[in-house]
Amino acid sequence: MAFLRRNPFRPAVPADVAAKLVQPKPPAEQLDGEGRTAPEPMSIVLPVLAALGAVASIAAVAWVAQDRGDTDRPRVKRRIDVILKDLETSCLGIAEILRRVRRQAKQLGLDGPQGGLPLKLGLTGGRIESAGGSIYKQLINDLATMLVLATQNSFDAISAIEDGEIEAPESVFFGFAEAQEKLNQIYVQRVSVRATIDHSIDVAQRLAGTATELGPNRTPSEAPGASVLVFQQTPAVKEVLRFD
Repeated sequence: MAFLRRNPFRPAVPADVAAKLVQPKPPAEQLDGEGRTAPEPMSIVLPVLAALGAVASIAAVAWVAQDRGDTDRPRVKRRIDVILKDLETSCLGIAEILRRVRRQAKQLGLDGPQGGLPLKLGLTGGRIESAGGSIYKQLINDLATMLVLATQNSFDAISAIEDGEIEAPESVFFGFAEAQEKLNQIYVQRVSVRATIDHSIDVAQRLAGTATELGPNRTPSEAPGASVLVFQQTPAVKEVLRFD
């Protein structure tokens, strides 16, 4: 039976020094002097909730909309099929952005305690690599694009429904209302940032599916011809959705 013997020419390492050698330095110390303060997580979460909330607000049309009557209220000038396609794609774009946030949580400082705390302002304090700053700014830029698209298209869809250009059954509005309730639970329960991202991805996918259900219910006067999804052709949205 072989016995291991310490090399007599190698000095023994003191126990306290050995403990420091095997323990990794905390991230803040590793990045000291070369990293950046992690961004505010709510600056990512709040635009997402605002955009999804705007789309889910289509549910209100079933209860508060008024008939056009003989008023001179201007009609929506855009094609209905374009509005609905843009609405669907904006929801899918938000879901894809959130998946990127989930994949890049470490670079954004969301993989530590900050990502598991209940929603509130002031969750910053960690350190991230300098490259994380570029990732953050690109995400915010993409989110701003989707926020504008989601809010504008949801308002156009509400106006078209109110004017009778889109006729949808009550079940579709219940789908929007269900998504609205899921978003409200995020506020009421103050779930963590990570949980908010997961729930928001689910809501975005549900809203995209519900938006497509409005399409077949357009009035006969609306020509069902192929539409051009204008904003998909812009470089900003191509980058968000990673279109080939």
